[in-house]
Amino acid sequence: MPQPDPDQRLEARAVPAERDERFEAARARLHGVAYRMTGSISDADDLCQEAWIRWAAQDRSDVDDADAYLVTVVTRLALDRLRSAQHRRETYVGPYLPEPVVTVPGSRPEPDPSEAAELADSLTYAFLVLLDQLSPVERAVLLLHDVFGYPFAAVSDAVDRTEEAVRQIASRSRRKIEGSVPRTVKPDPEIVNGVLARLMVAIMSGDVDGVMAEMAPDVVQLDDGGAAKRAARRPVVGADRVARLWVNLAKRGAHLSVRFADVNGSPGLVFLDGDEPEMVMCADLDESGRIVRIFGQMNPDKLRHVTG
Repeated sequence: MPQPDPDQRLEARAVPAERDERFEAARARLHGVAYRMTGSISDADDLCQEAWIRWAAQDRSDVDDADAYLVTVVTRLALDRLRSAQHRRETYVGPYLPEPVVTVPGSRPEPDPSEAAELADSLTYAFLVLLDQLSPVERAVLLLHDVFGYPFAAVSDAVDRTEEAVRQIASRSRRKIEGSVPRTVKPDPEIVNGVLARLMVAIMSGDVDGVMAEMAPDVVQLDDGGAAKRAARRPVVGADRVARLWVNLAKRGAHLSVRFADVNGSPGLVFLDGDEPEMVMCADLDESGRIVRIFGQMNPDKLRHVTG
């Protein structure tokens, strides 16, 4: 795909209103594709901006389907971004988790209702972590076809593969993640909030048994502190170990405040030092309502979009 020259970038400021409206109509979906591809709000913002520049410089007579064109642009930009970041991910310190999409009072605005209803399940931390098992192209194919509903013909254009190859990639991608899907359910948010509330009461009172009562015996905790924050470099497994970890963290973080929040479409918690976020946490529950997996994002570079 040709790169716009500097003069075209300047001309982007004078884009006709009709073309602007067509881009704005697609913006939420483009950002959704970019975020799910990269796991980064910052990258998604950048990729949408670059897509806008290319769209503004594009000859409209060459575009039959604006949505398909723009999704192809964003997908290819995301593939380039993932490939350039592959070594950084391979050498990352500890578990690699996505930037959280957090909604708390005074933070990010409420998402558009149609956007929230359309793609909620594919926004969860659990799903995004599963996607990290896939190569960039596998990730793009699975997202575009299985999540966003684009036909294989359109997906093949976006990833520059034949339609038959894309079908095979989709099948292979599904097999890769099928065996890794945890035994979780998506209960009513009030149920999750109740579990989190009881969990925090037990943690703050130092009640290890009370913390364990909210967890499955084989619960797993994944923490992302990057290079800047002290965090477990490997998954913490087992209710006793996870419970004691939380009780010890509470002793060291007695000065922190805690808020309930929406984290990637599900109930979660934000831990704050004053107005600065220290950690964003969310959890998966099993059929009995016990926690089977905890995700803790502590990397300050990935919390820049979270405000107190």
